[in-house]
Amino acid sequence: MQFDAHCIDCLIHRHFKLALAHQDGEKANAYLRDVMQLMLEAPAGVSAPWLTGAFTKAYAKYWPGVDAYAALKQESNDLVLELLPRIQPLVEQAADPLAMALKFSRTGNFLDFGILTPDVAQAALWDAVEHTPDLELDPETYSHFVQDLQQARRLVILGDNAGEIAFDTLLVQQLQRQYPQLEIQYCVRGENTLNDATRADAAYVGMDRLCSILDNGSAISGTELDYAGPALRQALAEADVILSKGSGNLESLAGCGLNVYYIFMCKCRRVSKILGCPNMSGQFLRERALPPLEPLVGSLD
Repeated sequence: MQFDAHCIDCLIHRHFKLALAHQDGEKANAYLRDVMQLMLEAPAGVSAPWLTGAFTKAYAKYWPGVDAYAALKQESNDLVLELLPRIQPLVEQAADPLAMALKFSRTGNFLDFGILTPDVAQAALWDAVEHTPDLELDPETYSHFVQDLQQARRLVILGDNAGEIAFDTLLVQQLQRQYPQLEIQYCVRGENTLNDATRADAAYVGMDRLCSILDNGSAISGTELDYAGPALRQALAEADVILSKGSGNLESLAGCGLNVYYIFMCKCRRVSKILGCPNMSGQFLRERALPPLEPLVGSLD
């Protein structure tokens, strides 16, 4: 899904706030000029998540060694790790533990500071955790997912955010219990970008003790196949099933033709309008059943 005018508007506002937080007008002006130039020079067809990787490198030029999201990532990981002892029994005692683990995995996608502010994201998470057991997964998509897993040998999970990755440990545990034949690989970002999970987050929440970890080889906040590292490209080519977390992975993968299942909270008004679903709603979609996702024309209102 190529980025469009709505993405440009959103990104400019986001990076304006990020730059002004440093209270250095000269650097903020230079950084925002670089942000605009990067959008002008972006390769044809790339999605908004590709731009995030380029912006991360531009940010480091003006504020080297500063990770604006480091403290928030740590806070998110700790928050969810504290929640897991309360959530794990809900998963294990459910009539369908895998479905329940998927629901909580999807709820964890609210911890997205690239779209939501931290206070809004955490408030949405707290509210959603209470209601998660009562939410539904699309039954047709779930049926296909289970059927594919029964025959699969290799599963790749494309992770998204810090904190969210801790919820995903419950999902990996259920997948391993129900499908012991599965070789599971969990993919994180190759470099720090936004509050996305990296190898350090995978180790902190214990994901690396459950399954093998790979990364996308870059700071791109998604999975642009043309820019993915060789290990990820090979893993995706060999995977029988791919579970994609977050709308950034949807934006960069939609139309790829691989056997991808997308699970995320739809927090972007542009993506909501393209998909025809309510904003802030949970989605579970199948790549091979997606209609053509047409570019968005007109207002988001």
